[in-house]
Amino acid sequence: MDTKNFDGFFFTPGIEDNELKLSFFEFNDSEFSGGIPVDTTAVGDTYHIAFFKPDDEGVPIFDESFEAVFSNPETYVSGLVGTDFFGCILRKTTTSGKWFNDYLARTKESVIMFKQSLKMT
Repeated sequence: MDTKNFDGFFFTPGIEDNELKLSFFEFNDSEFSGGIPVDTTAVGDTYHIAFFKPDDEGVPIFDESFEAVFSNPETYVSGLVGTDFFGCILRKTTTSGKWFNDYLARTKESVIMFKQSLKMT
């Protein structure tokens, strides 16, 4: 995939120290495909960003979500190497809001269920 034409990507710490794995995706033929970028500036497009991190016991927790303008979001997340942050960056388009909100809800729920399952063991 041409990473310059992605809709979004997930970022996770790699297995090795100082490694960050990027998994790019496109909406292709889904209900979210064909979205037109919104809030684009001369610097770059606007992106939805979600951060998760491990708590003191290593259990994933939601950290924050926000929107930001990036000329190169890959460069931005490369600064997260070694921080254990993971999450998603999604280009803001006319169709991206629902996908991003659904992603946040699903992922937050998965984190809660994971934490509850740890308490039961």
